[in-house]
Amino acid sequence: MIDCFRDHGLANSPRPGELQERAMDVEEIRAKVKQAISTILETDPASISDGASYINDLGLDSLAILEIVVHAEQQFNIKLPDQDLSKARTVEDTVQLISRLLSAKAS
Repeated sequence: MIDCFRDHGLANSPRPGELQERAMDVEEIRAKVKQAISTILETDPASISDGASYINDLGLDSLAILEIVVHAEQQFNIKLPDQDLSKARTVEDTVQLISRLLSAKAS
């Protein structure tokens, strides 16, 4: 069976369950980030798009963004570095940042 994977260059590819588990982790992060934002905005998390800009699309100010950061740090038991926070301008930026930090923490 492994030879079949090797023949197609898939011997080192993640198994379907592993890939799904990784995607599920990112989806869980996304859901929690959106939930925090929706609590601040008093809106439905489903109405928040992944590419939504905190300032331009969601109208959040620096205090509201800080609330999201604090929530994420508590929720995921991580410290979001200040230099990375300035790069997190959208929901997806934040999800990817948290995902990277959790992956590094697990290693």
